[in-house]
Amino acid sequence: MHLCSISAVSLIAVLATTSATAPPSLRGVDPLLLDKYVADAHSNFACLDGSAVIPFARVNDDYCDCLDGSDEPGTSACNNGTFYCANVGHMAARISSSKVNDGICDPQCCDGSDEWDSGVTCPDRCAEIGQSHRAEEAARRDNELRGAGRLQALAAEARELKVEKQKELVEKRLQLKEAEEEFAAAEAVKDELEARQKAEKELLDASVEGRRLKLDEQHLADLNAYRRHLSSELHALRAHSDALVLLLRSVRNEHNAEFNDAAVEQAVSAYAAFLEEHPYVEAAALEYADEEPAQREARERTDDADAETSDGASYEACNAAISIYENERETVLGDVEMFYGLLDTLRQGYNKNYHDLAVKAAVVGLDEFDVRRASDLDRVREKADALGLDGLVQRVAEARAAYEALAAEEATQAESMDSKAKSVSQTDDSEQSLDEQVNEARTRYWDLQSQKNTLRNAVSTLDELLAKDLGPQDVYLPMDGQCISLDAGEYTYEVCLLDRATQISNKDGSRQSLGSFGGFGEASGAVDYKVHKYTAGTKCWNGPQRSLTASFECAEEVKLLAVSEPEKCEYHAKMAGPFGCPLQAADGGSSDLPEMTPIDGDGAASHSAAEAVHDEL
Repeated sequence: MHLCSISAVSLIAVLATTSATAPPSLRGVDPLLLDKYVADAHSNFACLDGSAVIPFARVNDDYCDCLDGSDEPGTSACNNGTFYCANVGHMAARISSSKVNDGICDPQCCDGSDEWDSGVTCPDRCAEIGQSHRAEEAARRDNELRGAGRLQALAAEARELKVEKQKELVEKRLQLKEAEEEFAAAEAVKDELEARQKAEKELLDASVEGRRLKLDEQHLADLNAYRRHLSSELHALRAHSDALVLLLRSVRNEHNAEFNDAAVEQAVSAYAAFLEEHPYVEAAALEYADEEPAQREARERTDDADAETSDGASYEACNAAISIYENERETVLGDVEMFYGLLDTLRQGYNKNYHDLAVKAAVVGLDEFDVRRASDLDRVREKADALGLDGLVQRVAEARAAYEALAAEEATQAESMDSKAKSVSQTDDSEQSLDEQVNEARTRYWDLQSQKNTLRNAVSTLDELLAKDLGPQDVYLPMDGQCISLDAGEYTYEVCLLDRATQISNKDGSRQSLGSFGGFGEASGAVDYKVHKYTAGTKCWNGPQRSLTASFECAEEVKLLAVSEPEKCEYHAKMAGPFGCPLQAADGGSSDLPEMTPIDGDGAASHSAAEAVHDEL
């Protein structure tokens, strides 16, 4: 008799016979196999694998006769056998025969039928467990239903949004074409006016060119020598400033606030107030700390070589660089004195009875800094003496005055020529000078170039978006780039859909890239749109580049549930959202977002006709 051919009432009766009160020969038998556990005409039983034929009386006699263990479905005699728990009121289950009568109430046999002869009485909890399980399943199905509804809404929203984006792309392309034409015309006007302006300037420059060349021959070498000296001095001052900032930063971040040391609090408070106005100084100091001395020297040499090329060729460039260096020197020197004063006051006044390691380390660091600064200043003085700095500074002042006088003369001549040009070409008071025309043409040129670039970027962004794989029916389009975060204690994790993943320290706010979106997952040779892969993140110390794989389970709202790191710098994110739900295809068929398949627990059977009856009990 096959199970499918019996009525629900009969099936209930059959299931009942498989409980602890069933005939011994049928104890532990799966109802689907009951027709196999009937004695033949010779009162024999055939092992299900065909390995032997034995007297039916030896079924469930606590001795294993069949190689597949099928003759002992209700005992623990066969180590490869299985015992069937009917679990009326819940879900039927199969457990290993080794768990039968072992004195332990197996949780998979909620009806307690596995302990029929161990002396242990296991209560039948199937009605309670089944009711709870059905409530959970109902909640899960309701959640999936709402999630699937949200996914359908996203698909509908995506269709409308895609049409809007396509329309916007057409409009932006037309605007870009017009902007490019306007830009080309403005560029032609600008070039023509600049050519006229250049011709007039060359005429003006011819009268003073010889004098300028003579000034360059006389003074440009001194100006460059002074510029190089300022650069060398700045290298030392910047290093001093960065070293002091690192000492103050360590005190601020690592001192023991419970000691209530007034000197420490004063230094920390003053330094914090400085950072409020100059937040960038710590970033510069940390970059300095990351450099080896040899790397720093190589970088400074490269910077000096670049400056020699860009700033050493003309008076204007050299003089501008000198002014910048002089201003920066005063600023950095003031910072150094302020930082040093804070640390020196701390060194003199901190409570030496407190065992504050951060403060003591800063004091030792300041002592070492004193030695280093004295050495650096000695080197600077030696270079200044070798250069004859006092005389050089005087010559630079004289040179700058001479250049300024020549520039004033050039301006006077230019004004005179411009007045002559205006008197010739001017037809009324509203006529613009050539310089004004050039400035206006340049302004229009740059405005149109900015407009053109903005439109070009917009077109490129729309092209990329519309060419992007946004899932079946473009369901990811409405939420493309939206960021979801999770505070996990030490870190906050942020996943921006189809864009990037980031790890943010809750201690200092530092950010580590966990990768940029590199594509969806793959399952059975097909794209798995429930899995996102973010790759090529920040490289781990002595390890690979960080990466993150995000997997969605079905839910109505998008949430980041948990983040783990099963392998070094390889992160897994568990996410919830409609993207983990089944999606009805636009044509009524099944989409390529696979449906979620419930996974049974260890040893649990999948739903069968018998289990469907159990669920209704």
